[in-house]
Formats: sequence, C-alpha cells, structure tokens
Amino acid sequence: MLGAFHAVCGIFALLLGAWVFLTTKGTRRHVRVGWAYVGSMICLNASSLVIYRLTGGFNLFHGLAILSLATIGAGMAQVRWRRTWRNWLWRHYQYMAWSYVGLLAATCNEAFVRIPVLIHLTDTTTRWLPLFGTGMVVTLSALVIFSLQRRVLTRVQASQQPLDVASVR
Repeated sequence: MLGAFHAVCGIFALLLGAWVFLTTKGTRRHVRVGWAYVGSMICLNASSLVIYRLTGGFNLFHGLAILSLATIGAGMAQVRWRRTWRNWLWRHYQYMAWSYVGLLAATCNEAFVRIPVLIHLTDTTTRWLPLFGTGMVVTLSALVIFSLQRRVLTRVQASQQPLDVASVR
C-alpha cells in the first residue's frame, strides 16, 4: 500500500513538474500547479523515508529524499521572503528546476530496476547502464535549465502580473 502511494505521488509530481517547467511562469495557474507539485513532492519524499525494503535501513536513497525536501524548501523560501532577498527569482528557478531534475533522475533509476526490458538490457550489457542513464538525464536537464534561464527570468520580471503567492491561496 505504501509503495502504491509513493508511486502515485511520483506520477503526480512528474506530471505537475513538467507542466510547471514547460509553461509560462509567474501566473496564478503557475502558482497553483506549483503548490500541487510541492505537495506531491513532499508526500513522495516523506513516503520514501519510511520504505526500507532495499537494505532494511537508512540508505543513500533516504539521504537523497532529504536533499530533495531541502531543495523544495529552499525554493519555496525564496518566494516567501522575496521582498527582502536579492536575486530570489533566480534562486527559486534554480532550486525548483533542480528538484525536478532529481525527480527525473530518480525515475530513470527506478525504471532500470522495474521495467523488464531495461532490467534485461542492464543484465546483458553493463551494470553501469542505470548510472549512465541517470547521468544523461542530469546532463541534458542542466543544458535545458541553463539555456532557458535568462529567457524565463526576463519574461517573468517583465510581466505585468507579478508572482504573488498570497493572492492565490
């Protein structure tokens, strides 16, 4: 049951995060869907902290879940204190984008242990294939994040509708 909840939260986070990443920033819808993404990520990571089937105890994946929670928290803190912190928008963009990259990397890794074709491919080629796949996800994501950041941030700063979290709640 916990594994199913974890998987459903992960699917929601993947879909919501993709929507936030690919659509216009700074709108009311961005804020609402962004909050749903944050909620799904909190549930996903919290549930992962109580799953111990792999090693029977705390392991690397639990540490990565804590890092993911910290990244989400830091991204939301930027919005909360945006009136007092300089460059908050750039940091918010970076933290939230990298939280999504972490989710994509975890999904890639999970695919290599759950999808029979990928399991067979790993077994018949090299055990390093999941690490290579995850590395490619992170590398390609970094290229997208850094190539889009100027355009995204300039568009949000120039928009007539500023990001106002308080008015959406």
